[in-house]
Amino acid sequence: MAKGPDWRARSISLAVIAALIALGVRSLFALELTADISEFLPESDDRELERIAQQMSASDLSRTATLLVSSSSPEDAAAAARVLSGRLEGSARIAWVRHSPGEALEEAFYALYFDRRLGFVERPMTDAELAARAQDLKRRLMSTTGTFVRQIAPQDPLLSFPRLLERMRAAQQGGLEVQGGQLMTGDGDAVVFFASEGSPFDGEVSAGLAADVDAAIEATRAAHPDARIAVSGVYRIAIASERAIRADVTRISVVSSIGVVLLFLLLFRSPRPLLLAVVPLLAGFVAAVTVTQLAFGRIHGLSLAFGATLIGVAIDYVAHALNHHTLAPDPAGPAASLRRIWPGLALGAGTTIAGLAGLAWTSFPGIRELAVFTSVGVLAALLATRYLIPPWMPREPTPTRFHRALADRLGAALARLRASRVALLAVPVLALVVSAVGLSRLRWVDDVRALNTVDEALLAEDERVRAAVSQMDAGRLVVAWGETAEQALDRNDEAHARLTAALEAGELERLRSIHELLPSVASQRASFARLTEDASLPARLDAALEAEGFVPDGFAPFAEALRAGPPTPLTWEELSGSALGELVAPFRVDLDGGGVAFVTLTRGADVDALERRLDGLDGVRVLDRARLMQDAYGRFRQRTIELVGVGLLGVFLMVLLRYRSLALALAAFAPAVLAAATALASLVLAGYDAGLMHLVALLLVLSMGVDYGVFMVESRTHGEGPATTVVSLLVACVSTVLSFGLLAMSANPALRALGLVTGVGVGLSLLLAPLAWVLLPRERAGGDA
Repeated sequence: MAKGPDWRARSISLAVIAALIALGVRSLFALELTADISEFLPESDDRELERIAQQMSASDLSRTATLLVSSSSPEDAAAAARVLSGRLEGSARIAWVRHSPGEALEEAFYALYFDRRLGFVERPMTDAELAARAQDLKRRLMSTTGTFVRQIAPQDPLLSFPRLLERMRAAQQGGLEVQGGQLMTGDGDAVVFFASEGSPFDGEVSAGLAADVDAAIEATRAAHPDARIAVSGVYRIAIASERAIRADVTRISVVSSIGVVLLFLLLFRSPRPLLLAVVPLLAGFVAAVTVTQLAFGRIHGLSLAFGATLIGVAIDYVAHALNHHTLAPDPAGPAASLRRIWPGLALGAGTTIAGLAGLAWTSFPGIRELAVFTSVGVLAALLATRYLIPPWMPREPTPTRFHRALADRLGAALARLRASRVALLAVPVLALVVSAVGLSRLRWVDDVRALNTVDEALLAEDERVRAAVSQMDAGRLVVAWGETAEQALDRNDEAHARLTAALEAGELERLRSIHELLPSVASQRASFARLTEDASLPARLDAALEAEGFVPDGFAPFAEALRAGPPTPLTWEELSGSALGELVAPFRVDLDGGGVAFVTLTRGADVDALERRLDGLDGVRVLDRARLMQDAYGRFRQRTIELVGVGLLGVFLMVLLRYRSLALALAAFAPAVLAAATALASLVLAGYDAGLMHLVALLLVLSMGVDYGVFMVESRTHGEGPATTVVSLLVACVSTVLSFGLLAMSANPALRALGLVTGVGVGLSLLLAPLAWVLLPRERAGGDA
């Protein structure tokens, strides 16, 4: 007489599932998500420069965006820009908005700089320089600024203050003009600058910012129908990338989910297996979220999304358990069926965790988090498969006609293959040849831009605005840093002197530096000292002024300023606390753990020439973000290859320890390695370059491929033979291709690489794992097909 359900086991299982649900709800309510993409940037060997680059992702320089307003006339463009600025100022997500120089700035500038003007005279006062300044004074007195120059000339015949004012306007406006109080380009377009409150790489912050900016643009267009507004900002590119990836993943996830549901219904013709499959996935997800949150204090959105997908591989364990119990149930019940295949499940999961756990030693903070998340999730899903679902499995399952026919045909196919074992050697030999030829042509591409694609129209718009306004290269800077702001400014002064020489030598087209507005205290004192210590300066200046028709006695206040002694030097604290603070904030980066960096913007820089010119300066480096990331990704790739190699060695030792037979260990292990190598080689031969995501995909192929090999070798102890296991592998392969392989349809290069390698590699693993079993000597293979 058939025994009924084990109600005690079901009660325990139900209690654990209820606890998991409760823990999951609690974890989700306490969940702290981050979307900072810098978590997935590798740590460079140049730790100081890499630290500055990461800090800059949230600096004013990265948070600043530009709006270019065009219209039927410059006047209408300026009016539209004023409306746009007013709308933006109402957003709580925007730190500041600037569309004009503003009278407050010039008043603050006068208060800060006029009495300190002699601390900013850098050029030596040779006779030729004094003559040139006297001529410039005469010219300016006859220009439109003559009234202002006439007021300050007695105290400032060297015109130090007007030149400082021009530096300020250049720093504020770049190559822009001021027309009617509005910043304008030479083509008659109006310009508005703004900065976000949060990092542009924080997806949630940027999404809210984009909504506010779009609303302001729409309101401006309603008031000025002829206005055309273009935008340049890091936040737009970050949002476009995130939305494109999310759209791809959502679309493919829906298709793959439907596919997996149909697959289970086709095989089992019952909703119960689907419901049972949810339990290990739930257990894995809840455990992963809880442990990762405790370990890191928060979870990155990418770790949550991608890690949850990786945990989905655990559905293979459920499929394996359900398939074996359905086709070859143990008379003692589902728990006994699970015990029979448990060594293979445990070993397969162990090898998967071993491969994934290796990523915890990478230099990506986000990847380390992902490794912990996934490893914990896979372990929890395995334990749930072993202990939580057997009480709910039918004691006397009845396979569908399709399910039974599939197993019979696959068993017959294996029997026929065993009869031609020698001929089958051609398959792994062919795979080896393809691997050798393809991998010999392998070329790694470490450019981070290859991981993503951005709409060409968006990039063109960004570049058009940048070219019209900033005229500086994005991501190519000179950085000077120190333990204090003063030390950083002192190093920045030395860098500026060499960069000026580079400008004259044609190694640089343009530069913008905080040095123009704030040299170090030591530099300001030295400038004043050069003037006061030159005893011949008063007489030589009088001669230069007399040569241009001036009466030297009219400039007595200048001599009195020299005799009065040095003014109090201008410091960063005073400058940043004034109305000019927003103007100079983008030049400074505050470093975690203390320290300050100042950046110099460049255009048309010969990076190698600048590095040679700046060589030997402490705390000064050229920061080429693209090159820094490329070098870092290259090192990360090499490190990951080494970790994969170590992981594979560990996996092989685990398999060898389990079987204590080299032939059986190779049969379980070698198909995965050969499948991964052949998959990558095939893509290389098809014209693809290899990148970081191809390497990540190879890790997936190796993890799942070893599972397939282990399951096949374990089948030698199953009285029903290997046919049931091959059905499990087929189901696992199809579900994996539906989960990952469909990513090959993505427009995103990273997702497409993941899908291509995983789809091809898992398919090859499905082919090679049974072949390895067939090629084993009969006494090693165990049961017949």
